[in-house]
Amino acid sequence: MRIGIAGPLLALWLTATSASAEEPPLPVHFEAGLRAGLGLPVGNAVGPRTDAPGGTPLSNLVAWSLPLQLDAGARVGPVFVGGYLSWAYGKPGSAFDGASARSASDVRFGFEVLWHFAPDRAVDPWAGLGVGYEWLNLNVTGPSGIAVSASFRGFEWVNVQLGVDFMLGRNWRLGPFVQARVGQYDTGSLGVVTPQGAEPSATSDLPSKSAHAWIDVGLRLGFLL
Repeated sequence: MRIGIAGPLLALWLTATSASAEEPPLPVHFEAGLRAGLGLPVGNAVGPRTDAPGGTPLSNLVAWSLPLQLDAGARVGPVFVGGYLSWAYGKPGSAFDGASARSASDVRFGFEVLWHFAPDRAVDPWAGLGVGYEWLNLNVTGPSGIAVSASFRGFEWVNVQLGVDFMLGRNWRLGPFVQARVGQYDTGSLGVVTPQGAEPSATSDLPSKSAHAWIDVGLRLGFLL
């Protein structure tokens, strides 16, 4: 009786072991991507204060931005795992109207995971999640010659991404993407340079914080090796 039961169990175990041994490992490839697009601000950069009960809208500081982003990491099967580094030119907002010179830029870096739903097809939709850190820089020179530089820094809590890759040959991909990223500025710094010289700069936690978001749309060029 025991032999009759053991025989089929042994055959089943050998079959399962053979199948698992023959299953190939997930392919691993180096992948890099370059993105360009348009970024639109949403929400407040700074929360309510006595002089601004409604807070300071981020769009008053930066009307829009043109981000360039580099992605680099590994494609493990259908999943990309890696990091990103982004720099964006910003159009100074209405808060700096009347300044003789003004500029804005935004720096981001972090970690992201992208899931590809049809990695071997000519049309490959994908979705992604990421977390990171953001650094907004503002520089303004007034008519009197006083130059002010300010920065706001904080964590990018989450970014949610959707896109489509169109295969261009064996190694290249190109397609549109949209990204929503949500974060909060926690720290601010201020520096002033007058015609008489520079004054001491100061860095401190923002007394009133507020969540903000950016909506990015653009194109991503990917290289898969």
